[in-house]
Amino acid sequence: MMSDREPIKWRRSQRSLFTAPIYRRDFPKLIKAMEKDDLLPLLTDDGLKWYHGRYEIIPRIVRDAWSISKSQYRRLVDFILEEGVCEWE
Repeated sequence: MMSDREPIKWRRSQRSLFTAPIYRRDFPKLIKAMEKDDLLPLLTDDGLKWYHGRYEIIPRIVRDAWSISKSQYRRLVDFILEEGVCEWE
């Protein structure tokens, strides 16, 4: 199960007492790491959904696996929608 795994390391350091900022320039690196892990965003009529293969992954699991906060996740979704990074259903 995904939640039993260690968070995926896509940045240099994961250890701190606060959530490290994710700058806009870092989003492409994060998205490439997600794609490498076969996690893909798909834009549907219901909004952005995440898939690993044919399985839908809920946002909470995406956040936990990639060690990002709720606000960082919202910024990531905004970036994906603005830049047209995701596929259309």
